[in-house]
Order: sequence, then structure tokens, then C-alpha cells
Amino acid sequence: MTTVLADQVAIVTGGGRGIGKAIALRLARDGADVGVMDIDGETAEATAKEIRRMDRRALAAAVDVSDYDSVRHGIAELAAGLGRLDILINNAGVEKRAPFLEIDPADWRRQLDVNLSGTFYCTQLAAREMAKRKYGRVINISSVAGLIGPIDLAAYGAAKAGIVGLTRAASLDLADYGITVNAIAPGPIETELMLGVWTAEALRERPQHGAIARFGTVDEIAHAVVFLASPESGFITGITLPVEGGASAAGAYMVEKYRRRRAAQS
Repeated sequence: MTTVLADQVAIVTGGGRGIGKAIALRLARDGADVGVMDIDGETAEATAKEIRRMDRRALAAAVDVSDYDSVRHGIAELAAGLGRLDILINNAGVEKRAPFLEIDPADWRRQLDVNLSGTFYCTQLAAREMAKRKYGRVINISSVAGLIGPIDLAAYGAAKAGIVGLTRAASLDLADYGITVNAIAPGPIETELMLGVWTAEALRERPQHGAIARFGTVDEIAHAVVFLASPESGFITGITLPVEGGASAAGAYMVEKYRRRRAAQS
């Protein structure tokens, strides 16, 4: 077991499944003790049990990140139980697709409340703990949808773009406390949720729209998180790191790339 994060304590929101679970397990493998927060307390505890089997300390808390008081209690409980707080991973999020003209205001508010306000609440409350020791790492999970215009995802894309802006602002405000704040923008990542929701055609065709013609993996996101969470990344702050197979770099050219790929198959 590597120990780049030895003697550190991390909290991962949305750590009960998918990308959040992969991040929590990777942080533990690299030496951290982990507090797992999820709106589903059972999945949070299941992840914590896996971490404890690695001989790392782990606690779970059922937290709704869109509720400030829920976040306040959750972070206080985990930081007290694990003795400190060095790393926060803001991963919890929700998504609901709808054409722009058909977005329900309640769905708009829910996606901003969870994805953007939740990231702010967790960051502010965690940073107050980190400031006591003049050290901290905050990594926000944004999305490629926050960097380019997503189709049928205006609320989600707006919230994820807001995380990019929040990351920049928080990085300036928190630098004097020894806290770095960075973001990761995943592209399409293969998760159980994706496999259960996307059609067979979408699963087959969608990777062909990326410069790297495959889906990303949860472990690739976790790898990027560990890099930004490590003590050696102390001179990196305020950035958003895309982990999306080159989608942002390619931009509109991917339409032609996709056309050529289809033509070559015919």
C-alpha cells in the first residue's frame, strides 16, 4: 500500500457509489483515513466498511449536501471522529435531462442546490476545520458539461460551470490559510448508473464522439484526485483539470471526426 496520503483525513461527498466510492477507496489505498458522506447512509456505510477492511479508519454519515445544517452536522461529526480534516472531495451531485424550454423550475433549483450550493456549503464548513491547522486540499468535481455547452442539461451545466467559478474564487480566499482549491471536470465516465440508464446505442456510439474513443473509468478520476490531494501539489490552486478524453480540446471538430469514423466503417 502506498502512503502518499499517510496520516491524512479526507471527507468524500457522494461516496456511496460510482465516482465517489472509487475516490474514497483510492484515498484509503494511498494512506488516508476517510469520512464517507452520502444522502444514502447505507451505501455510505458500505463504502466505509470496505475501507476498514484495508486497515484504514473510516466513518460514514448520511448527509444531504443541499441542506446547510445537515452538512454542518456531518462534517463536524466526521472531523471529530477522525480527529482532523485535511482533504475534502466535493463529489455529490444530481442530474436531470430536459430540453431548455421544458425545464421545470423545481428541477432547476434542485440541481443548483445540490451541485453548486452543496459544494459551497461543504467547502466553507470544511475550510473552517482546515484553517485551524493552516493546511487543506479541496477538490471539486465539476464536469465537461461546465466547460462546453451540454444538450438538454442546462441546469446541470450551469451548476457545474458555477463550480468552476467557485473554485477560482475560493482558491484566492483560502490561500492564506494554506488551503488549495481545485476542480476536476470528468467527461463520460463508465459507472453503474450510466450502464443502467443509457441505451445500448448510446453506449456504443457516444465514445466515438471523443478524441479518445472510449469512456473514462472511475479509477482515472480517482487518480487525478489523489494527484491534486497530495502534499506535493501545494503550488497548484484555482485550476480545473479536464479528465474527458480530449473533448474540450476537440470542440466542434469532433462532429467531423465522428463523420469520418462512421464513413471509414461503411
